[in-house]
Amino acid sequence: MHEKFDHSNILVFKLTEIENFENLDVPNETSHFIADLSELSFEKIEMIKENLVIFGRSIYEKKGSFVIVSSHNFHEYLNIVPSLQEAYDFIQMEDIERQFNI
Repeated sequence: MHEKFDHSNILVFKLTEIENFENLDVPNETSHFIADLSELSFEKIEMIKENLVIFGRSIYEKKGSFVIVSSHNFHEYLNIVPSLQEAYDFIQMEDIERQFNI
């Protein structure tokens, strides 16, 4: 039997221009984040990529997941996937790995 994955603790935010995402209103129960950068140009992504790395590290320190949706692969330490569904799948796989201490 396949269990349904709980999406209630995932926050998806979409950046359509250079925005300050440090001020996200994040509910306490949120532990996983998806940044949808699919509408940003490579040049704009390059301008904020170090902030994304810092944000991602802070999430992983709290045992959460951070996945970016983008057609541009711009940093080797970030989890970048081409679609929102793949981002959800990635988080689900990481959650399973955490449960089994992999």
